[in-house]
Amino acid sequence: MSAKRIARPLHRRLALWLVVPLLISLSTGIFYRVGRSWFGMEKPTGQRILDFHTGMVLGETVSLLYTAFTGLGLLLLAISGARLLFASRASRGARGRHRLVAWVLLPPLIATSVTGLGYHFGGHWFGWEEGTLKLLMNIHQGSWLGPTLRPFYILLVGGGLLMLIITGMAMLRPKGKSTRPKA
Repeated sequence: MSAKRIARPLHRRLALWLVVPLLISLSTGIFYRVGRSWFGMEKPTGQRILDFHTGMVLGETVSLLYTAFTGLGLLLLAISGARLLFASRASRGARGRHRLVAWVLLPPLIATSVTGLGYHFGGHWFGWEEGTLKLLMNIHQGSWLGPTLRPFYILLVGGGLLMLIITGMAMLRPKGKSTRPKA
């Protein structure tokens, strides 16, 4: 069996399971960064949003499971999606838009998932030093671009992930079926 025949069903099934956690993660990540950078959101409010971002509102154990599921799931989606990108040819419609956005977002999504997992688990389980955790968070939220561009990076990654979810869901519709009701 070819890698493409394995990658596509894995990618599709995993994406269905990750729609809600990824929507929560991208919306809270955007809301936190844009709120803090552009609208003067106070730290306690920002922390509450980050508690949703990491699943901490459900407790520390659930937060670890949620972060592992979401972060590893996003990493697997990026890897299986990369396999499909390199194995497939150009497409039109939702698949074409999905491929275009995926090409642009592949590196930032891999970086986001790896650094988010590293930050969360490095601090909780591995006792990584504060400097290492700060570096991971700087990469995760685009701080390396400076305070002016950081929110734009988060909007690009979060908005791009939202576009991948929308175009991915559009590809689930049966082909040849009209979505308009018959008169």
